Amino acid sequence: MSSIPTPSLVLAKELHTLDFRAGHPAVATVASGTVARFETGDIAYERLSKGESIEAIGLESFNRVTGPVAVEGAQPGDAIRVTILGIEIHRSWSVWLPGFGELGGKTQEIIARQIPLEGGRAVISKRISVPIEPMIGCIGTAPADGVGSTFSPAYHWGGNMDLREMSPGTAVDLPVEVPGGNLSIGDHHAAMGQGEPTWVSLESAGASTVRIELIRGAGISHPIVRREGKVCFVGQGADLATAHQHAVDRAWDWLLAQGLEPFEAYAYASARMEMRLGGPASPQVLACLPEDLS
Repeated sequence: MSSIPTPSLVLAKELHTLDFRAGHPAVATVASGTVARFETGDIAYERLSKGESIEAIGLESFNRVTGPVAVEGAQPGDAIRVTILGIEIHRSWSVWLPGFGELGGKTQEIIARQIPLEGGRAVISKRISVPIEPMIGCIGTAPADGVGSTFSPAYHWGGNMDLREMSPGTAVDLPVEVPGGNLSIGDHHAAMGQGEPTWVSLESAGASTVRIELIRGAGISHPIVRREGKVCFVGQGADLATAHQHAVDRAWDWLLAQGLEPFEAYAYASARMEMRLGGPASPQVLACLPEDLS
């Protein structure tokens, strides 16, 4: 396993915001190719575990993001590529809230329990543990207009996408809508099922080390994720069927851009396209194809 480069920029968890917006001043401006470390905390989960109410803590506080970071020369129409080089998990929690998520009806009380981390595993109880498989839940650039939540929905420029694919070894391209792009990262997870089925992961304090690159003239409308030889197009919509169609349409356009004739693209998609669920913040579907069509 290759070593993680030493970051030239370290962003402490105190450099956080609770939303995405163009008006947030950048905490740093970096050149394309910079390696940076984004640190995040877990104070909201600690407060919840001590009996404070969600209302007192504030829902967005659970998904604080660190940043934003501007990229020199980034302009609308470009993309920022974030390559995840490594993720550290420092402390982790499991939270069960009445009425929240698909299993929220199975409890009548709030349970916020710290999950010990030992030997590369998250210890749920004396008899069961799971591998630590760290990932980033919330990552995005700033919208041209308005304010984007770190909680819900997910947006075409990122946000709380909760994509299981956002782990070390992944590169994600995010659209730039404002000068500098203003990239923020937060919501680390020690482990999460595909599609975040309970709407909650093993929520964690941690740190991501990433490489930030400027892709000029990318002209993308929504995130593109690359991992393990596959390119995945994020589709979004008012419902899952619409998001599914959007993802397939984006993948289709990419196949045609690779020089395939329409029937070739259709037959190849039939044989090789893989559909995956994104997180539950809003309807999201990924259409994944081998980046090398052979």
